[in-house]
Amino acid sequence: MKWLLAAALLTAANGAALADPKLVEIASFGEHPALNQVAEGFKARMAELGYVEGKDVTYGFQHANFDRSLVPQILQQVEAKHPALILAITTGLNQAAVRGITDKSIPVVFGAVVDPVVAGIVPDWQHGSAWSSGASMLPDFDASFDYLKKVLPGVKKVGTLFNPGEDNDTSNMELIHKAAAKAGIEVVGVPVDNPNDLPQRVQTFAGQVDAIFLIQSNVVQTSVPVVAQVAQRIKLPLFNSVYAPDLKDQLAGFHAISYRKNGEHAADIADRILKGEKPADIAPYVPKAEDFDAYVSPKGLAGVGLTVPEALKDSPWLLK
Repeated sequence: MKWLLAAALLTAANGAALADPKLVEIASFGEHPALNQVAEGFKARMAELGYVEGKDVTYGFQHANFDRSLVPQILQQVEAKHPALILAITTGLNQAAVRGITDKSIPVVFGAVVDPVVAGIVPDWQHGSAWSSGASMLPDFDASFDYLKKVLPGVKKVGTLFNPGEDNDTSNMELIHKAAAKAGIEVVGVPVDNPNDLPQRVQTFAGQVDAIFLIQSNVVQTSVPVVAQVAQRIKLPLFNSVYAPDLKDQLAGFHAISYRKNGEHAADIADRILKGEKPADIAPYVPKAEDFDAYVSPKGLAGVGLTVPEALKDSPWLLK
């Protein structure tokens, strides 16, 4: 009888262990509305896939407050919890994870990474690494310039800001120059590696370009209100590759990839890994047309002395 009781208890214990929810740790470079959308989209899609929070999965969240010196510490804290999977948000944080997370049995799914191949996170666009795959945010600058030509017929020169020390920004700049050449538009890139320098750098666009289009750059995206203030002062329409509803009256418009959808696509990959697929067998997700949104702000255009073109007066792009 004793051995039967012991077997029953062991079976019950094993059942309880199997029922324990999987821990997914979310590590982000910082708290920002766009980056938060990646995490929110991820969790929402996981719920759609059947992962009930508290029952099937639990989430942890750590961020480095946009301080590079804190990233190794954040990653150590995440690894110490021995999660079933890590969602790592932004290019720099994923690059640090490649070097800093020593337990390669913990799979890492990336989000908010423009080009994971150039960043050295995965070997190519057809495969993940042995322990990582995810959803890229590769921009479609061909579509962005088509959009700009509709909003600003006759646009010839476009200014943008970038951090030369970020692989994310380097990839963006290579892609935007290629697309600009095809569109017959000249891109004027101004480097900036410190947010405090943004007002002065934006000022250099005065009289030099027809519009400003912001790429997915961490140093710029965390300070868009500052860029918007200067752009309005020098009467240049400002467009962003990240949609920010609270700035819809200050910016002329957006041709933006959805950070929430990026998180959803990352969740699809996380689901496959949690169900047993190897990250190396999962190709990184490349954004499709439906992952981008186009908006035009009548108030933002009016703020720099422009109006919505007649051809767009009834467009679904118009912001109210």
